[in-house]
Amino acid sequence: MPASPRTLRLFALCIVSNVLLAGCESLAPAVPSPESASAPSDEIVARLEAMNAACLSKFDALQETNSANADQLANQTDVLQAVKASLEQLAQAQQNTQEVVAIPACPEIEEPLQNKLIVGRNEKVWLEDFQLMLPARIDTGAETASLDARDIREFERDGDAWVRFDIQPPDSDEYITLEREIARTARILQSSSEKAERRVVIELGIVIGNIRQQAEFTLSDRSHLDFQVLVGRNILQDLMIVDVGRFNVAPVQISIDPDDSRTGNETK
Repeated sequence: MPASPRTLRLFALCIVSNVLLAGCESLAPAVPSPESASAPSDEIVARLEAMNAACLSKFDALQETNSANADQLANQTDVLQAVKASLEQLAQAQQNTQEVVAIPACPEIEEPLQNKLIVGRNEKVWLEDFQLMLPARIDTGAETASLDARDIREFERDGDAWVRFDIQPPDSDEYITLEREIARTARILQSSSEKAERRVVIELGIVIGNIRQQAEFTLSDRSHLDFQVLVGRNILQDLMIVDVGRFNVAPVQISIDPDDSRTGNETK
């Protein structure tokens, strides 16, 4: 007699239940004894504690590094803010300067400046009192003009102070003796000496270019120098402009009388 469907289902259920129970028995873990489980458990705990300590140490180091980086970043931020503020102030100041300052127009040359004589660093000058043409150095640093003189001797004439001295004309081996009344005496302090030098001062007529004037000259031995005459500010002021890049640009432009009787020179 064939089995009913219900019987077949019950039979199949019984088989499945037995298989599952058998599998659970085979998969159940073995329970270790207390002696065998205690040692591995202590070793694992020790390793875990060591790993935990290492992790904590690395975490502390990372925190310190992050704190230092944060401080450095804050300092750099402050520096950048200060630089930014300075640049803004500079830009504002430049803008204000451009707005306020106007470029002035080139001034026109004044009429007195146009009428002044241009002279070079070296010129030839005419001494009217002695009828001599002598080479001269133009020096804006010297206050008073100076004339080369040798054997300077002071004496008295009719109650007045006079001086007698010798001058050697250019291209001549002879000296001429000249006499002039003393205008005053001056003390000159040279850069090479700490002691002031007393010098006699005389007045002479001098011509440079087309300008004639009466000027003071100190008398001194200039044999160690290249020029017999030094033209100072007392001659240049208000009349001449010095172009140090040129020389002999203002030749004497007056008639010279070689028979002028004002010299009173004595040749020796």
